[in-house]
Amino acid sequence: MTTRIDIFYASHDGHTLKIARFIEKILSGAFDGEVALHSAECPDLACERIGQDSFTVVIAPIRYGFPLREAETFLRANKARIAPERLAMLLVCLTARKPNRQTVETNGYLRKWLARHDLRPAIAASIAGKLDYPIYRPFDRFMIRLIMTMSRGPTDPSTQIEFTDWDQVEALSQEIARLAKGAHAPA
Repeated sequence: MTTRIDIFYASHDGHTLKIARFIEKILSGAFDGEVALHSAECPDLACERIGQDSFTVVIAPIRYGFPLREAETFLRANKARIAPERLAMLLVCLTARKPNRQTVETNGYLRKWLARHDLRPAIAASIAGKLDYPIYRPFDRFMIRLIMTMSRGPTDPSTQIEFTDWDQVEALSQEIARLAKGAHAPA
């Protein structure tokens, strides 16, 4: 039986870390074993433990069409040690603000992320992030407003909206806990 759930996150503006901490909190209450939150940059021993009787969650935000570099590097370095049936990949992006853009079938960014790493995790989903124009650098604000114009989203530069569906995040967390309870280390 899985004794640990390791959550690896990459975060640019802090919202993905907020989501990762929420997942950690839900899992800590729903899972009997250890639940640990780590940066995808792996500054500690967490990366050495991957695949050793653990369930792995990778959560990363999208930026200009790609997950953050830290998440990409993490997956390339550790993919061979993670059993797909003991992996959840969660992508935080503004396109997921539309409920019909939260699955592998409906979210092109998520589909490309999985294909790029040739992974078929037990759980793959896209979670809506936060739009916070005031904190963005001028270039980022311009680019995100352009993307929002194309996708018919908010473009007012003073906009601050958290699109995250916390019920969705809780349901994903419960599903991760359920799978982790039933996951076994490969023979």
